[in-house]
Amino acid sequence: MGLREYVIRRSIYMFLLIVAVVCFNFFLFRLPTFVFGVSPVDLMISDELKRNLTRDALQQLYERFGLVPDPDIFDWIYMFWRYIVNMFTGNFGISFVSQKPVMDEIMARLPNTLLLMGTSSIVSIILGIWTGVKVAADPGSRKDVSAVTVALFIYALPIFWLGMMLLMIFAFYIPAATNDIISFPLSGTIDYQVWVEAKNDPLGTLIIAGNIMHHLVLPMIALGVGGYGGYFLYMRNNLIDVMTEDYILTARAKGLDENQVLYKHGLKNAMLPMVTIIAMTFGFLINGATLTETVFNWYGLGRYIFDSLVILDYPVVQAIFMIIAITAILANFIADLLYGVLDPRIKYG
Repeated sequence: MGLREYVIRRSIYMFLLIVAVVCFNFFLFRLPTFVFGVSPVDLMISDELKRNLTRDALQQLYERFGLVPDPDIFDWIYMFWRYIVNMFTGNFGISFVSQKPVMDEIMARLPNTLLLMGTSSIVSIILGIWTGVKVAADPGSRKDVSAVTVALFIYALPIFWLGMMLLMIFAFYIPAATNDIISFPLSGTIDYQVWVEAKNDPLGTLIIAGNIMHHLVLPMIALGVGGYGGYFLYMRNNLIDVMTEDYILTARAKGLDENQVLYKHGLKNAMLPMVTIIAMTFGFLINGATLTETVFNWYGLGRYIFDSLVILDYPVVQAIFMIIAITAILANFIADLLYGVLDPRIKYG
């Protein structure tokens, strides 16, 4: 089977998987209603308030959120059809809490999550691969053992604990010791006062960008350090395995420089397994930020999904779950295609 046929087959599988995720997403977050008869309206208003509402007012409340009181099998079919149509038109419904379209709430937070996860992932990937290559060139040495020990220690650190330690040191102790000469924000994405004043400043865009970057430093370090250990260990182990292959011995026997052997022959093949890991990392950008955004009170989708889970705002949760699932599926699909581009020896069958 050639690459073209493989792409067609994988595209069909991907479409069927997305359909399955869409169906699962619908029933998962409506399970309490389906099994226990608990309506989301019951979660939004008290029984006393519900009794005081008129029949028309209660009906309007159900219609606003696309719900049906005491649904039967035909109502479920109707709600499922509306869900499918809305899902493929980008309509994820209305948030139970904010009373605003879920898509508007998501788009307001998405840039902050992409900024945080994108920068931290790039930093951890570059540092992890670079140091992994450096120590893999001399396995078993003191440098290698020390680097592996540090990477394993970092890899085992809980992200939320690391975030709290960074806050305690750089946002509390160091500012107190230096009279705020060196300080970082305790929480948030931007200072409200800076945002208000920058509106009337000719350099307002640069001021806002600088303030956001100031808030970004600590959560980016927390996520970057947390991800570094895994990338380092993957890169080191892959490269050590590759450097024992026969074609590496042949390259050395031809008298090639060790750096040529390492970077031209070894690194290229060692990067193949890393493609999947990196692709899946970007596929799970949103849910990877949940703990960090919560600790640092970062205005992003990670914190938003945590808050929505706590208050049972299921239109928000199911929308973000759908976005995470689709991006993960697409990332895996892209990784499979990149395998064929990076290594023509791979056969699709």
